Amino acid sequence: MQKKKTIQSLLLVLLVLLFFNFTHIIYFNILTHSLPYGIYVRINGVPQRDAYAASCLTNEIVHYGIERGYLAPGHCETGTVLVLKKIKGLPGDRFDVKNGFLELNGHSYHIMERDSSGRTLKVFYKQDDGLLGKEEYILLSDFVKNSWDSRYWGPVKIQFLLKPLWIFEDVTE
Repeated sequence: MQKKKTIQSLLLVLLVLLFFNFTHIIYFNILTHSLPYGIYVRINGVPQRDAYAASCLTNEIVHYGIERGYLAPGHCETGTVLVLKKIKGLPGDRFDVKNGFLELNGHSYHIMERDSSGRTLKVFYKQDDGLLGKEEYILLSDFVKNSWDSRYWGPVKIQFLLKPLWIFEDVTE
C-alpha cells in the first residue's frame, strides 16, 4: 500500500511540475509505441548508440505524417510533436538500403511496404549506401517492429537526448 501511495505522490509531483512550465524538461511517453511507456527527462551529453533522442522532422515528412495520423500537433517549428526514438546510427556510420532492409552496424532492419492500416509507406531518402554526416543520426525503435522511423525518413538531426526517469509496467499486453 505504501508503494502505491509513493507512486501516486510521484506522479502528482511530476504533473504539477508539468503545469509549471517544465514541459521542455520532462516528457511523458504514454501515446507512442516507439519506446517504452514512461517518464523521460531531457539531458545534456554526447549522443551515444542506444541512447534515447528527440527529433523534429522536416516539413515534407511532417505533412505526410500528419496526413497519415502518425504525428500529433506539438512544439516543433513544423507544428508537430517531437519524435522519440533510440539512436542506432551515429555520424561516420555506414548504412546500406537494399532488398527492403536497412543494413546498419551489422544489423538488418526490415522496411515495411505497408503500414498497420494497409497503406503503402513512402520512403523519403535515396535508397542506397551512405555515410552518416556530421549531426546525422539514424533513429529507430526496437520496442515495436512497425515503428515509423529512420527506415522511412532517412538520417535526421536530433534536438536533444532523453533519459528514462521511470518506465511503466508493460501496458501493451
